[in-house]
Amino acid sequence: MVPLSLLAGAVCSVAVGVGLAEAVTDPSDVMPLSEVKPGMKGYGLTVFSGTTPEKFDVEVISTLRNFRPRQDLVLIKTPNHPRLTAARTVAGMSGSPIYLNGKMIGAYAYGWLFGVEAIAGVTPIRSMLDELARPVPKALIPGAGAPLPVARRVEAAPAEGRSEQMAQRFQGPAEAYDLNRHAKAVAARVAPALTPPESTGLSRASTPIMLGGFGGTSLKMAHDLLGPLGLDPLQAGGGSSMKPEADAPTKYVDGGAIGVEMVRGDVSAMGIGTVTRVSGDRLLAFGHPMLNGGLTNLPTAVAKVHWILASHNRSFKIGEAARSLGTLVNDRQAAIVVDTSRKAPVFPVALKIDGMPGAPHPVWNMEVAHDQFLAPAFVSMALGNALEATAAERVDLTWRAVSRVKIGRYGTISLVDFGAGNGSPLSSDDFSRSRLVRAMGSLLNNPWEQVVVERVDTQVKVSFGREVAQLRGAKVLSPELEVGEKARIRLDLQPYQGALESRVIEVPIPPELAGRDVEVEIQPGYDVERPLATPSNVAELVAMLPNQYFDAESMVATVKLRENGAAFQGKVASRLPPGAMDTLRPTSDSSAPETFGAMAYTTIPMQRFVVGKDTVTVKVRPVLR
Repeated sequence: MVPLSLLAGAVCSVAVGVGLAEAVTDPSDVMPLSEVKPGMKGYGLTVFSGTTPEKFDVEVISTLRNFRPRQDLVLIKTPNHPRLTAARTVAGMSGSPIYLNGKMIGAYAYGWLFGVEAIAGVTPIRSMLDELARPVPKALIPGAGAPLPVARRVEAAPAEGRSEQMAQRFQGPAEAYDLNRHAKAVAARVAPALTPPESTGLSRASTPIMLGGFGGTSLKMAHDLLGPLGLDPLQAGGGSSMKPEADAPTKYVDGGAIGVEMVRGDVSAMGIGTVTRVSGDRLLAFGHPMLNGGLTNLPTAVAKVHWILASHNRSFKIGEAARSLGTLVNDRQAAIVVDTSRKAPVFPVALKIDGMPGAPHPVWNMEVAHDQFLAPAFVSMALGNALEATAAERVDLTWRAVSRVKIGRYGTISLVDFGAGNGSPLSSDDFSRSRLVRAMGSLLNNPWEQVVVERVDTQVKVSFGREVAQLRGAKVLSPELEVGEKARIRLDLQPYQGALESRVIEVPIPPELAGRDVEVEIQPGYDVERPLATPSNVAELVAMLPNQYFDAESMVATVKLRENGAAFQGKVASRLPPGAMDTLRPTSDSSAPETFGAMAYTTIPMQRFVVGKDTVTVKVRPVLR
């Protein structure tokens, strides 16, 4: 091995990043690609079982020129090894160093799906060393996401005749984040760079993602979210490297197994591959990208291999993390680069489930990689998976989840999620659309500054029974009102498997609506957004996230007013006097307030969830002067 300092010393006096590949010379234990000839024989190193690398024979077939942009590929056979003869191309062997005449030529990295011969493609070590020589900033931030746009504005229509236009709702930034849409955006960016269509050509020896403690809908969700990124989720078990194994190696070696950890603990997910070359505190692995995300900041671990499973499609290694060590700092075309002196950011996620007497695992603890996309994804999968495993019942259930998210420099916010149904209603799919996941996505992908999530604590209370009623109708008891008189409205509620109930509510009608027919819209609190200013910084976003909606177990009666409201710089004026809008609209500045139709809200506690909505009309008599 050649220390990184010697590699750096070989760089000529050229500015960093300019002509770097041409300026770095090959170490003495590396064979230049020009010397690699068809028929040459050598060996590779990889872990077939445990943590110790073993040799396997290789024979050079030929070299494919310009296989990737400015990157060649060496084709090799892997004859004579009984496991590789059966398994052929193996996912998880990516990065296995290949040697000819005792010198390293590159990393096992590519193969054909459904191939009947044990043939692989080798990424030249020169291309990988170029990635190792890239400078890495001292401070790294996650790189799999992208800043989200500021929420759209909903402009108010003119005061007269605006009822149809005001059917639009103010839409805050938490609603702008959607986990599935984010996954598609990341896939569109990284997948084309990872591999050609797998049915037609040579593709990278994909990165298997070892899922431990996953089941049910979480497995499907992992395939849906991670599969398009070039990752291959497998239900293969997985240990928790939160506590390293007693006999686990304390350092990486060439040919050893390496994992990239996305979540660890009672639920685990780890991408597994092979170390190509250790150079001081840094190392090269995989021989191809993982997510092709460039600078990144994901935790890594020394991995242990249980077995290589042979498959007609593509065989793969089954393994798990043995000891957390280092950080994936660069994810590039030719290799991933890991720095063992760095510690990647993770945050703890704790889940407590109440209301399931006798459940064997009501408490779950995990650590999740602090990444813009992977963090919301795996919080959703981990929490939903734990709930599904602990609280899956084919009876009616109602659940209420309160999540406390601690945010560095900004304190802690509480978010409420809920649901009810029959037949295992709790799942990762529920949490993928939760306010918790939307809020985390909004925070981690905000356009203003890096946000640090320090921990997530979720407590779920489960009750047997479907605590839901359907609003069957609403009727005004007095169709005409005097000014200042409250509207009395009867709500007909149909509880699930219960008798029809009636409840009379009172809704104040503002005096300025005298002489008008007034519509009162009645709907569940979880469907009614408060008028809030679009945030212009993280502090405003944090303040907004827990307050976007009314209480979920309430009904909200909404009356449209004649005035407009405006929101600007975190402040909301719910009702403005006539002429104020003209004053607020600047003629020389495009930074104008957001405007909306003013509303009067009346909240009616229900102590259960209600579905359905209705609208009634009352006439307010004019004031006689």
